[in-house]
Amino acid sequence: MGARRPVWAWEACYGILPKVSRTFALSIAQLKEPLKGSVCVSYLLCRILDTVEDAPGLTAAERWSLMEPVVFHLKDIRPCPAGWGDAAARRLEGLASSSDRELLGSAPAVLEAFGSCGEEDRLAMARWVTEMGKGMVAWSERMGEGPGALKRLPSMAALDRYCYYIAGTVGYLLTDLYYIHSPHVDRALFFRLQADAEEFGLGLQKVNIVKDLAEDYERGWCFIPQDALAAAGVTEADFSRPDRHEAVYRGVLPVLRTAAAHLARAWTYLSIFPLEEKEIRFFLATSLFFALETLALVAEKPSRLTAPDKLKISRAKVAALAAELRLKISRPEALAALYEERSSPLRVFGT
Repeated sequence: MGARRPVWAWEACYGILPKVSRTFALSIAQLKEPLKGSVCVSYLLCRILDTVEDAPGLTAAERWSLMEPVVFHLKDIRPCPAGWGDAAARRLEGLASSSDRELLGSAPAVLEAFGSCGEEDRLAMARWVTEMGKGMVAWSERMGEGPGALKRLPSMAALDRYCYYIAGTVGYLLTDLYYIHSPHVDRALFFRLQADAEEFGLGLQKVNIVKDLAEDYERGWCFIPQDALAAAGVTEADFSRPDRHEAVYRGVLPVLRTAAAHLARAWTYLSIFPLEEKEIRFFLATSLFFALETLALVAEKPSRLTAPDKLKISRAKVAALAAELRLKISRPEALAALYEERSSPLRVFGT
């Protein structure tokens, strides 16, 4: 077991969580302790690294210099230096949101909470968060760097490898935590879940990429493969041009198509998860079904890809879908029917 839980650290973690992700805060709140705490800390650790990775204008070396103290702390190589969080927040002034910089400043609380988690939890977090951080830095360098350089990916294969580090690792981390904490996830089921864990993460990440086309371009990133854009005759500058939505849709279609395929594997993951674990199933279902709803917005109206408003489902729809999932989460046939209904619009993307 970890050390006795420091109240101040856990209060800080649960306090900052909704500031950096309202959706995940609502989903994590449904889990039972101690899994709830471990998932919360895992998310915050990943978000700390993601804040560094997202900051525009940094070289790969600068990103690693910021990430390394946290990674080394998790790996028990050496403690993260006092004041690291505040120094990192100052370094990213103007390069990260105020809530993300507040999270960096809360790093001592997050690391203290991490230290009070169970040993198996800490080992799982250390493994996968370290894998994520190293991958982020490697791909930051591969995608190009330098003043004013736009970071790009050449192909779908490159996108899949990038998404593995950003989100596939999270799928594996969560699967490890479920195995650690659920008496209903035996060794055989653990390996079955692992088979789709990466796919689950890739599906969610590709939906995020589709949501943030213009925003990512403005901060110097393009995750839509260059070969797909070239085949469609579009450039990144077209992402914010409503009159170019048809061409942009053609360029983004390979990402939409593979995202839908990944989410089909995510459904397999959810459908085999034990009914006894109602809270975990709900946590999984909200992520999956919210992603399906987001892709459906594009399937129904491709012009939304280049619309000025951010591509996202409304709060009312989020609340209504969450309520429906609560009613059906322990009823396999009803949940399967809901999945069929919500995933059917995505068939327009093809296979």
